[in-house]
Amino acid sequence: AAFEAAACIGCGACVAACPNASAMLFTGAKISHLGLLPQGQPERLARVVSMLNQHDAEGFGGCTNIGECAAVCPKSVPLEVITRLNRDMGHALWKGQKAHA
Repeated sequence: AAFEAAACIGCGACVAACPNASAMLFTGAKISHLGLLPQGQPERLARVVSMLNQHDAEGFGGCTNIGECAAVCPKSVPLEVITRLNRDMGHALWKGQKAHA
């Protein structure tokens, strides 16, 4: 999944296709790609919190698992990157990271 996530080119097709105007596929791709690399481990939990806070601050909508994002992605980034993002966020919350400040 790391290589699939790394393929994201940030084109925005996923956001345009999403009825909620969510950027979670893009954000999930970045979280997955960076979080699976050894050098990405030290900031892994802080990164997911920071990126989700920024996602919300920019006014993107929430993900409701419709899947239009992955269906239109020109690089075939899988919907599973959002699952990894959610898992990392849950771990960050469990570890006491500040979320949605």
